Amino acid sequence: MKYYTLLFVLFIAFSCSEKEDDLSPQSDVPEQNENDQDDTTDDNQDNNTTTGFVDNFEGTGALVNYVTNNASALPDVLRVSGRYSAALTDNTDNKTLHYNQDQGRLDAKLVTFPFEFIARNIGIGTIENSQIAPSSENNPYNFSGVQVHVEDFNSINSSHVVVGHRGATGFTIEGKNTLNGDSSVNDIGANTVPEGRADIRIVGNENNTLTVYWQLPNLTGNSTSDDWVLYNGTGNLPGTAPTYGNTVYVGLITYAFYTTGVPFVGTCDAIEIK
Repeated sequence: MKYYTLLFVLFIAFSCSEKEDDLSPQSDVPEQNENDQDDTTDDNQDNNTTTGFVDNFEGTGALVNYVTNNASALPDVLRVSGRYSAALTDNTDNKTLHYNQDQGRLDAKLVTFPFEFIARNIGIGTIENSQIAPSSENNPYNFSGVQVHVEDFNSINSSHVVVGHRGATGFTIEGKNTLNGDSSVNDIGANTVPEGRADIRIVGNENNTLTVYWQLPNLTGNSTSDDWVLYNGTGNLPGTAPTYGNTVYVGLITYAFYTTGVPFVGTCDAIEIK
């Protein structure tokens, strides 16, 4: 009886001597909790680029988490009642212009090819009512739209698609490539966007080139109602495009050429980056 009692005591002592540190670690299976979920609305932590992002410009106040180039050229850029709003009231010395060597204000996100950037209901309006386009009388150059810019703002290389009035061609969409400070420009014809507003879609392709689309504003809130049209039938902007690296800035611009049509406001309902 004593022999069996001794064996039982020894067994209990051995079992209690095994500690947590002696167990094999499960290093390949991390603990899961809510904080481990990917948040695709945040900037990519590895290279600070943006993907899976939607901005509805909710509320009123400053734009949130944009990189701005040449802010002083167009100081009155805000979120106003759920829209991007750029009130252009002063174009002294063409300070808002985007053409050749001139670089006005750009509010942008850093993105990596390939990407898709959509701007909803972007265009020009009066100061009194941003959703009513100003007249094209006296051939103004008044625009709001989307620009792609090389990562170095000191390098004057960009592409843009803007909605508004282009001199004698009113209510149109203009496309422009600027290569080393030399711009090539065309448009899609007069009265193609009769409300002075459109949706703009720029696809950054795997080979770091751009394909551009537009449509009249889809105000349904449902992307299945989109009916995208290639810019001028090809999706290509005029002239020679810059050679883009793997990352570029893509964002919103509003500008004028001289003072005809000033003041006006450029607005956008929302942007989406995929």
